[in-house]
Amino acid sequence: MNKIDSKNLLKNQNKWIAISSNKKAILTSGKSIKEIENKLTKLRVKDAIISFVPPANKYLSPLLCL
Repeated sequence: MNKIDSKNLLKNQNKWIAISSNKKAILTSGKSIKEIENKLTKLRVKDAIISFVPPANKYLSPLLCL
């Protein structure tokens, strides 16, 4: 199963992205959800996942403490 490449996510830091429903490709990106919705309408995409990509240098990941 192919997943979205991390290099593509780094290109879209601090932006909203629309991901295909099978989670294999970034369909479009933009600075706001409204911009993404307009682009998806123009592309005639009805089923997409919208998510925000935070800046890589400021994102915190949870740590497992044992």
